[in-house]
Amino acid sequence: MINLNKAESKLLLKIFKDFSKNYNANSISKEIGITPRGALKILKKLKAQNLLKDKQFGRAVFYKINFDDKYSVKLIETLLIGEARERAERWINEFNDIFKSTDIVILFGSIIRNEKKAGDIDVLFVFKRKDYNKISNFVDKKNKILFRKIHDIPQTMQDLKENLRGKNKAIIEAVREGYILHGQDKLIDIIKNVTSF
Repeated sequence: MINLNKAESKLLLKIFKDFSKNYNANSISKEIGITPRGALKILKKLKAQNLLKDKQFGRAVFYKINFDDKYSVKLIETLLIGEARERAERWINEFNDIFKSTDIVILFGSIIRNEKKAGDIDVLFVFKRKDYNKISNFVDKKNKILFRKIHDIPQTMQDLKENLRGKNKAIIEAVREGYILHGQDKLIDIIKNVTSF
């Protein structure tokens, strides 16, 4: 069993959620607030544990999640669940009733950066087309009782794949900065299919 410390967990999540970028020790160190040497040590350790794979471009070595390793995939899923429970448990409870009608739910935007100053609640709902009315009705009901209105971004799984492949800035930002409240395993499958060196 692999035990990760806080910096290792943060690094893995960053590489996963920021899948559209290629990270080396220097660039990831700036993102997670450690030295390049510390980042390189972590990257090499995670690669040795088969959680990451690497590729050399010129003199730099870049790292991505090893989606071919089942343990790696389950570990990322666990980290995403843990992040959501730690930082957005209130919102998991708030949106719990709609999880059975959705594939993925991501909370993002100003509500997670500064809840007191947030103007609305940005939520990306990914669902099957047949469930659109359920999502719409849920949002309407919530908007009658919540202090801030839900700004929903409805997507089918195909929409999400196309938007991530097409580098849609708003959708990529939602994945990169947001908390995955539901459907962590399905998001991993999508990112696995839209990322590569």
